[in-house]
Amino acid sequence: MAVDYKKQYRPDQLEPFWPNEIIKMTVVVLCTLAVIMLLATLPVLLEMVGFTGATHVEEPANPQGATPMGIKPEWYFLAVYQHLRLMPTELFGISGKTLGVLSQGPAVLVILLLPFWYRRGAHRRPGWMYRLAVTAVMFVLLGLTVWGGWPEQVVDGHEHLAPLGEYIREHTFLFVMPAVAIVIFYIMIAHERKAIRRILDAPPPESPPDSPDQPDKESQP
Repeated sequence: MAVDYKKQYRPDQLEPFWPNEIIKMTVVVLCTLAVIMLLATLPVLLEMVGFTGATHVEEPANPQGATPMGIKPEWYFLAVYQHLRLMPTELFGISGKTLGVLSQGPAVLVILLLPFWYRRGAHRRPGWMYRLAVTAVMFVLLGLTVWGGWPEQVVDGHEHLAPLGEYIREHTFLFVMPAVAIVIFYIMIAHERKAIRRILDAPPPESPPDSPDQPDKESQP
């Protein structure tokens, strides 16, 4: 049975999740984006005030040309990148790029609705199906990340994946960081579950005793 937090805490200790928490997270995201944009434009701003040497001029990209071999996104986009590469060229009249982007919509929708759906069973311990689903999703993302970061080599005019040993030696960081992230992820989940269970299993706070200055209502005539 779920615990009524309004009975466990005083009204001044509670605040509604909507819109308070959403507003706080929105401010954090906007501040983070502002810092990123500042860092991205900082070399240009420094050159405008006379500080030269901060910008790095390269040959402009050719939008009509083919993507050079070996171009990979950052490691946190490799899973999405590999998912797009697995899409067919065209399916049911829809291009592979469009299909790849649209196919990620249900996953994003599930992530957005998961807190509201899981709220109904938050008082129960997660079952083996839930644990299995979370583990499967984690390993699928890890597999797509490793696959997407696998470098290619040109042999006789054809692209082939580099040997696994060479891949591990040259991209050790790509293997170490996801493994560390998974370990930290499960440690955080275990810690959060223990904290939630400790709050749910805690006895309700005792009501404060009557003040001695106030007479007992039953003793009044």
